[in-house]
Amino acid sequence: MHQPGTPCLLAPKGTPKAALDMLTDALDKALDDENVRNRLLDLGCDIPAKSKRGPQSLAALVTSEIARWTPIIKAASIKAE
Repeated sequence: MHQPGTPCLLAPKGTPKAALDMLTDALDKALDDENVRNRLLDLGCDIPAKSKRGPQSLAALVTSEIARWTPIIKAASIKAE
């Protein structure tokens, strides 16, 4: 499950797959770099395992968070402004 402070990248809908693959690879390399990892950990970030990285994992996270929070938001009658 996603934790606050977990690194992720978002791109606009319609971003070409080649660009998404390039961003995914760059983030993966950065998260595997010891200096970057140590700095992110010092900042309180959680670094996901390789198996939990990438567009599919992020899409699954977003879907689960929408399902989790939508009933709560509706029950509280919260409206976007």
